[in-house]
Amino acid sequence: MVNRLRTSGYRPQTNGAIEVWHRTLNGMLAKVIKDNQRHWPEWVRYVTFCYNATEHSATGFSPFFLNTGRQPVWNVDLLLPMAEQAGVPVTDYAVRVADRIERASELAREHLQQASESASKWYNNKVKPRTFIVGERVRVFYPRRYAGRSPKWQSYFKTEGEIEQVLNDVTYLVRSRSWKQSKVVHVDKLKRVENFTP
Repeated sequence: MVNRLRTSGYRPQTNGAIEVWHRTLNGMLAKVIKDNQRHWPEWVRYVTFCYNATEHSATGFSPFFLNTGRQPVWNVDLLLPMAEQAGVPVTDYAVRVADRIERASELAREHLQQASESASKWYNNKVKPRTFIVGERVRVFYPRRYAGRSPKWQSYFKTEGEIEQVLNDVTYLVRSRSWKQSKVVHVDKLKRVENFTP
């Protein structure tokens, strides 16, 4: 089952899995490229292979194994005899691989569920829930920087808008006069417009 996830601007946590992958990829590339950083495309295939062949803490398996039902072939494997698969009929081998993939997928789902519950518990301990209603005036986080201005003195919540639609518990569709069209905004990037009377 696939659930559609609508991401919002300035909220990389929405796509946490891909953000972790980008961080890992950049960290691995930093270990192998030269100081001028011009030949990084040559290393992407090798870094990606190593990443896919490494066991992930969330699933307990490497991505390569989950996709193919076997471990990748390394240089040393080409030098050693493949006695394990000698004389095995193709149909029997295919059945074994299918069984391995099915069992590994079940275990990976269980591990992912445990990792998800752990991350959810950790996040919920720190979160302070806020809700907005349709038509409510809000200020929207917009971290634009200007040359010659100190970011420490800058207000990033100057953009005002109005809640147009509640998409889910943490995501809202916001309309603003300064935008051409409405935008999806995470609740963490919204502040209620407060009116103070003297």
